[in-house]
Parts: sequence; C-alpha cells; structure tokens
Amino acid sequence: MRFTDKSVLVTGATRGIGAACARAFLAEGARVAINGRTDTSVAVAMAEYEGNANAVAAPGDVSTLEGCNAAVAAALAAFGGLDILINNAGVFFRGTVEETDETAWDAVMNANVKSVQFCTRAALPALRAAKGNIVNIASESGINGYPETTAYCASKGAVLSLTRAMAMEFAPDIRVNALCPGVVETDMARAGFAAGGDEEEGMRLQRESYPLKRIGTVEQTAAATLFLASADADFINGVGLPMEGGATVGNWRSLS
Repeated sequence: MRFTDKSVLVTGATRGIGAACARAFLAEGARVAINGRTDTSVAVAMAEYEGNANAVAAPGDVSTLEGCNAAVAAALAAFGGLDILINNAGVFFRGTVEETDETAWDAVMNANVKSVQFCTRAALPALRAAKGNIVNIASESGINGYPETTAYCASKGAVLSLTRAMAMEFAPDIRVNALCPGVVETDMARAGFAAGGDEEEGMRLQRESYPLKRIGTVEQTAAATLFLASADADFINGVGLPMEGGATVGNWRSLS
C-alpha cells in the first residue's frame, strides 16, 4: 500500500494504460481522479469504481487548455491537493510525412504534448505544496525513429524533452520522470498497427519483431508507472525509462 492517502490525477484514464494505472493506484490505497475527454466517457469508466469513494470523476479534453484546467480543478476540488500527476492521455497517428496534414499534426501534438505542458502547469502549486511528482507516459518511439509514424515519434520525443526540462526546473520540490513503453496490448495499438485491416495479424507482426517475441501489457506498464511515482524511486529524476523488451538496445525494426 505505497500510496495510502496520496492523491493522484491520471489523464486518459478511461481505457488502456491510463485505466490500468488508475486501478493499480486505487489498489494501493490512493485517491484517484479519473480523467477522460468527455463526461460520457468518464461516466462509463466510473461505473467500474461504483462504491469506491477513492475514485472521482475529472472530465476534460486535455488536448485543450480549458480541458487541462478543468481536469486539474476537479481533482483539487475533490482532494484538496495533489501528490502525483500521471500525464498519460494521448493519441496514435500512423501516416507518412506526405499523409500527415496540418489537422493531423495539430491533433497529435495537442493530445500528446500540449496536455503534458498545461496539465502540469495547472497542477504545479499543489504538487509543490505536496513535494509530489509527475510521471509522463512517453514511448520508445520517442527514442527510436520509425517510418510512417513521424508525428507520433516527434510528439513523444517532445514529451521526453519536456520531462528533462521540467525535472531541472522543478527540482528540488517535484520529481519528474517519463516511462517509455513499447507496443502494449491496447485497443489503440490494435487499431494503429492493423496489417491490411487485420488487427490480429498486425499484433502478431509486432510480437515477432520484438527481441523478446512478445509485447507489453497494460498491467506491466502500470507497475512501472507506479514504481516511478513511488518512494522507491525517490532518487530518480529526469529519466525516460524504457519498457520495451529490448527494442531500444540495438537494431530493431517494426515488421508491420
């Protein structure tokens, strides 16, 4: 129970990695604000936590400044403070440079980068007061570069740079780290890596292309996130921790 009485905001917590993080924090005694883009998506997610007073709704489209402020305000209203911010919300876009128009570029950057900047800004006074910490969910695509995912790679590289800059700017009051997962079994990954429209084939190719011949799970990703947020990682600051089965160690290439 490493997080008993700790207050946590998880952005993008209605599905995938974010939902797994929310469950894991709640299981370890935290109070968790569940963020999603709309009131409806958050209400659906909150049904899982019915009767659990430690889970509260914090809707807001964090690809916008207004949504970032709303999500943080909801968490602060419920908890009176904030110990941990998990900047997880994001989108995946697959397309070549020629296929990536301004609309797609802006959507990726707003969801993946703008959300980190402005949720963090809104939460700063509370995090400073709590001597808290931030974990940004980046990606191994922010370390490696891959064709046909240039906007996504650029956005996650930006998250890593933001993490390092924030870690320096906020020290010694707030630790800031990033987790860099590889492909994880989620609906977003299945849709993004579908091979010729076949999700199962796309995920099979992803598993085969990794050195460990498997991909990650949301539970593994949540466990790594909670480690970075915990007192066990109290002397870790400004890192981008790879969790990708060795994909960034050597010469690795997606087969899909």
